[in-house]
Amino acid sequence: MGSLRSVRISFDSLAGVDGSARFAFGGACSALASVSGPIAARPASELPARGTVEVHLRPLSSVPGTTEKLLGSAFKGIIESACLLGQHPRTLTQVVVQALSQSSSALVAAEINACSLALVNAGSIPMRGVVCAVVVGLKLDGNQTQFILDPEDEKVVDGTFCFALLFGITSGSFQGKIPPSEVVWMSSRTYNGIPISLDTHKLKLATEVARKGATEVWLRMRESLSGSPSTTDREEQMEV
Repeated sequence: MGSLRSVRISFDSLAGVDGSARFAFGGACSALASVSGPIAARPASELPARGTVEVHLRPLSSVPGTTEKLLGSAFKGIIESACLLGQHPRTLTQVVVQALSQSSSALVAAEINACSLALVNAGSIPMRGVVCAVVVGLKLDGNQTQFILDPEDEKVVDGTFCFALLFGITSGSFQGKIPPSEVVWMSSRTYNGIPISLDTHKLKLATEVARKGATEVWLRMRESLSGSPSTTDREEQMEV
């Protein structure tokens, strides 16, 4: 099943934004995210019942293209699933994500994690939970299917799944130190030209591998927040 690479988290205190964070898997896959808001929304984009989210993705080099726009739309949905936007109607929250490494499924997961940390670091937007993302690799060997958590070299597997899980309490209470989680987004990527298709049983197995890895990310995030000046008094947001 594999294991998660070392996780590196830092809070860069970027000027002119309300929150920022850097997230990395190992030493070769990292992303930086910043959050500004809630601020006054443009009349054309404001919503009377809730706040609006805007996400801008920037690749390592060149200008944003179709891939970044599609991912930006997906990230917008992920952030909306984690934030209580109804508490700030007619406002805008801007999220900017900068890739610090070459494109990969792991980079997408790092970008999602950086967004989550930047939102918590800002502390200006109520959250129902924190989204943690990891990659699960798919290795096919005849009739055997193997799932590998966080494959460092994605080209040695037949495909990858990027899972984003929301850790939070939707109702009632829970036992233990880790809140329940649910998958809020998933994407797949193939490297051999064959479309990836999983039956219900295999999808469940892949999801459980992802949940294990995402739980490790959540624990690492929680540890990192104890040393973040902007979030010391808001650690409980990680559990709400």
